[in-house]
Amino acid sequence: MPEWWEQRRYGLFVHASLASVPAWAPIGQDASWYRWHLGDDVPQGALQPMVEVVAHHRDRWGHIERFDDFLDLLEFERFDAEAWAQLAVQAGAGYGVIVAKHRDGLCWWDAPGTRHSTVDRGPRRNVVAEFAAACERNDLVFGTHYATTDWGAGPAGDSDDDVAGHVLDLAERYGTRLLRADRERATVAAPPPRTALLDRLRTAAPDLVVNDQWCPTGTGSAPPMVRTLDDVPADITAGEWELCRSIGRGFGSNRTDRPEHHLSGFDIVALLTEVVAKGGHLLLGVGAQVDGSIAPMQSEPILAAGSWIRAHRELVDRSRPWTTWGDDQVRYLTVDGVLHVVDVTGDGNFAALVPDVHRVVAVRRVGPAGADDMHFVQDETGLHVDVPRSVPWRRSVLPVHGDVAVDIAVYRVDVVEVDRPSELFAPVDRHPVDLEPLLTGASPGEIVQLGDGVYRGPATVPAGVIMRGLGPGRTTIDASGDHAVHMGRNSRIEHLTVSGAPPTGNGAGAAAAAVIVEDQFATLLGCDIGGLVVVNASDVLIRASTLVGVRAEQADRLTISRCQLRGTRWDVGIHVNGGTDHEIDSCELSNHLCAIRATDTTGTVVRGNTIESRWWGVHFERTERAHALGNRFRNTMRAVDVDGGSGALVDGNAVLDGDSGCIVERGAADCLVAGNHWERCRLGLLAWDATGLHHQDNHVLALHEPDHDVVIGP
Repeated sequence: MPEWWEQRRYGLFVHASLASVPAWAPIGQDASWYRWHLGDDVPQGALQPMVEVVAHHRDRWGHIERFDDFLDLLEFERFDAEAWAQLAVQAGAGYGVIVAKHRDGLCWWDAPGTRHSTVDRGPRRNVVAEFAAACERNDLVFGTHYATTDWGAGPAGDSDDDVAGHVLDLAERYGTRLLRADRERATVAAPPPRTALLDRLRTAAPDLVVNDQWCPTGTGSAPPMVRTLDDVPADITAGEWELCRSIGRGFGSNRTDRPEHHLSGFDIVALLTEVVAKGGHLLLGVGAQVDGSIAPMQSEPILAAGSWIRAHRELVDRSRPWTTWGDDQVRYLTVDGVLHVVDVTGDGNFAALVPDVHRVVAVRRVGPAGADDMHFVQDETGLHVDVPRSVPWRRSVLPVHGDVAVDIAVYRVDVVEVDRPSELFAPVDRHPVDLEPLLTGASPGEIVQLGDGVYRGPATVPAGVIMRGLGPGRTTIDASGDHAVHMGRNSRIEHLTVSGAPPTGNGAGAAAAAVIVEDQFATLLGCDIGGLVVVNASDVLIRASTLVGVRAEQADRLTISRCQLRGTRWDVGIHVNGGTDHEIDSCELSNHLCAIRATDTTGTVVRGNTIESRWWGVHFERTERAHALGNRFRNTMRAVDVDGGSGALVDGNAVLDGDSGCIVERGAADCLVAGNHWERCRLGLLAWDATGLHHQDNHVLALHEPDHDVVIGP
């Protein structure tokens, strides 16, 4: 990797596009995708036009017939490249990145071979050139984001010659040293090989870094490649990677955003230290407004975090992961081999530092004013630093939002590695035990008891047989790859872990199946399943388990009860496709693109669940007599979406801090929406292309748009 990449772990990503003019999306959605959400001259893919955007455009921008007409309204009169660069400097960032071309096709510089640019229309300014010069003046490494997909260029998109000419121009004339692209999520397509182009870029810019959407395999003499993530990995992750996320819930400037929809200064520091402790870089996005300025609700928390980051620049830019990254309360890093601890919560308790492994000899709080020796105690529960309750860096006195300075304590901890006593007997590696022979020949009603250790699939639990472990974490079945566990008629799996391949995140694909239910009346109880549960049979019960996801195809009467599911941002938690009388009850689902989706089902009941997902909470797609009742939603764009079908009942749900409480759309008929509570959302109920809708006794509180408790479209 180039030297600059090794020495700069934090970057600021200024996101501007033609969508900066309308600057509108539902809360939780990317405003930069306005063109796609409007459905204006974009390829027809997996995503349909969003009724929220269509409704907003009708009311606010009805005089704009085509998306490209917004260009004449893009004045950018307050754009100041120096101000952008200074924001990055004061943020403590070491590199600045700008969108040179978004998927909307607009180039923000005098790109060769096109007149569709900010130089020829709109602002009539070379924004890329001005920002590149400002970065150079302020000792920031300059980077660019270039979308290889162009929604306005037709199904074929940009030609390879256009792409090559543009990115070579960015490297040769403007000196970009980080070149990013991103995946077209509607198709989740792998990037095409561009070996020849990457070889030319390597010659033109020897210290250039590209992300994995340019160089997925790192072939040839291509520039060094960085893997782009949009969610923090669970643990220390090897290789070069960068977390790219916005300070808000979506990229671009969004007029529906409020301060509480953004990271606070504290949140930014907590996120950055977690990323660095796991071995990565952080690229944090901000959105330029239509006048070219950055809104205070984005710049203020960045500046608040920047005071801390600049004071601890060596820790951020030069540290490396320790043996463990830490947890929600603490981060462990090393600088020149010396352990440093970031006390996120201010409690002074560090459980990883137990005396039989790491004997602590000194603890000092480090900061811009020097180092202070701290009193500490170390025992079998870890290291405990004596932190006076009145000190300002205690988490309990830090505000969640605002521009108040962040003061999170950092300690230098001098440790002596403890000599471990010699073991009388060499440890013996226990190889996984093949599971199939243990199940072969088992009779209905028989219990196959598994012990501590790891067992290896593939295997089939015979009809009527109970396979039971000693508990998740003690009994583990390796079902990765093609080693899934299959369940026969009336079989049961209880109290164990089934490891598999979870979704990769980043929209890169679904999880592999870990458990496949082949026949009726199977039960999964008290398990931790690390891959998909695929249900191809009726009358299946999944209860009290921790799951990655469930997929059911043409099965009847699936029951999922009291389960926990955590997604990877781009997946669906539970998807039932076809069948009748499914019940999803009392589950907790978080961090999915869509928590629960029912497609072409009859009589599905979704009841008493707690849901926090990104776009959809419950999505009824062409269902008959679906019922969502008594669920609690938080921070979810669409709590309940009735998308076609008929006879849906949505009642008794509580929705907080989302965009909408309920949407009824695309031909949905004879729906009843009653007795729901919608609080701190943008709107309550939106109906669009729906017939026979009845709504009554819904309660709204503190809506962002007070006159939007019910919006009825065509």
